[in-house]
Amino acid sequence: MSPATDEPAVVSYGTRASTTRVVRRGPHDFQWRRIPGETTVKATDLPPPPVLRLFADLSAESTVRFAVPRETGQRDLVYEVPDSVSIGWHMLAGAAVPKQYADVARRVGAAVRALHERPVPAGLHRTAAWLGGLTDWLGRRPDALSDRLARRVGAHRWAHLVRWAEEAAAGAHGIALGTLSPGVVVVDPRDLTAHVLISAEVGRGGPELDVGALAEALSTSVAVARSSAHHGPENLDYASLWEAFVSGYGPTLPDRGPVGRAALLRRVHRLRSMSSHIGENVFLHEQIGLLPDLVEQEGAPLVPTSLIPTRRD
Repeated sequence: MSPATDEPAVVSYGTRASTTRVVRRGPHDFQWRRIPGETTVKATDLPPPPVLRLFADLSAESTVRFAVPRETGQRDLVYEVPDSVSIGWHMLAGAAVPKQYADVARRVGAAVRALHERPVPAGLHRTAAWLGGLTDWLGRRPDALSDRLARRVGAHRWAHLVRWAEEAAAGAHGIALGTLSPGVVVVDPRDLTAHVLISAEVGRGGPELDVGALAEALSTSVAVARSSAHHGPENLDYASLWEAFVSGYGPTLPDRGPVGRAALLRRVHRLRSMSSHIGENVFLHEQIGLLPDLVEQEGAPLVPTSLIPTRRD
């Protein structure tokens, strides 16, 4: 079988961090190949084999599949999944509305809780990759963006960000996906089986990291949807996915305070990644302007019910 890079792509997109090429293998069989780019903000090394085996075990016990990629000699990550794009892509393209995936979000919530309840497998020593990198970046302020953000939020608020990141990293006694968003969930259109993409971001972390990452991603999705052609009330109702996820996760969901701070740290990570991988843009500029207030409120506006959009006639 010829490599995916020799075949025409059904979908292809990327930034300086990575490029994703998707080719069709069958009616409901797609191969995603993620190719590392030139920047270093994005993690590229998969977790050790015991962790990957854990995801296989969890998949066998659940209606949700954890899609573990295989590595190639070029450090590309290759996934086999049943659709060419994620549910995030479908929703932002206007091909689906959030509430259509409520049951998917509920099942993903239960599967993520099961992951968080497992002991950390042998050999996983690193913190969730994005948090480890962000903690170092906040502490050292090594580039123009960190100086820009520090000036915008002020020394007192910046110190809060540094402390919250250090505390989150120090409390990383469980296992976390690292990234959790509609963009890493691929659904089989035949039976709505969810496939959650496992990336190099997996590491040690408290459950608030994954829950906060999802909250921040849903908040971002609302902002992006509002600026698109598909911004009717149903298209903006990402809070319905949050409610379903929370229902599936159950009563052990972490408290709103840690989730808000994790979502805020994830937002700062998004701004750092965006600046590095894409460059200056309207969303980056707007979000930098909102950052002081988000720090003051410890990320609370990023967590639903604050995601429920204002209904306009």
